[in-house]
Amino acid sequence: MTAADSVLADAIDALLPQTQCTKCGYAGCRPYAEAIAAGQAQINQCPPGGAAGIEKLAKLLGRPVIPLNPDN
Repeated sequence: MTAADSVLADAIDALLPQTQCTKCGYAGCRPYAEAIAAGQAQINQCPPGGAAGIEKLAKLLGRPVIPLNPDN
């Protein structure tokens, strides 16, 4: 992970609910944030964050809002 990815992952992680539930498919919020920052995960994999969380992530990353992934 580059330094820029790490800074971005910090910002993403700050928006996640920190439930560490693993419903996103990652071992916790930080690994999910790192995957988003690296372009390896979508912003719609966090059920506890819900639509509001997706909106916050979309705004931060300049991406469109998408619905929660039903697989998560």
